[in-house]
Amino acid sequence: MDYSILIALLRAKQYLTDLEKDILDTWDEWKKEPFDYNSAQRQVMQNNAKYPEIFIAIKALPMTVTRPLTQMTEADIRYNLENQLIALAAKRR
Repeated sequence: MDYSILIALLRAKQYLTDLEKDILDTWDEWKKEPFDYNSAQRQVMQNNAKYPEIFIAIKALPMTVTRPLTQMTEADIRYNLENQLIALAAKRR
């Protein structure tokens, strides 16, 4: 799904909720070029801590490979960020 419209609307808002800030932060990390492994890893961990129900749902997906954060590849982290973004956007509705 294309989230660029949602992101544009959020960027135009004067005041953001914590959830909306998390959506923007997750989007920014997911789309960042060049990829910043440490920053993206930190965003995944923050989202996992703040939204444990999303963490559990992503962990249960058939394509999810469980490994320690220190062993996650760029693809693993981007996968997590993308799925976190999807879940955060759904939570906003």
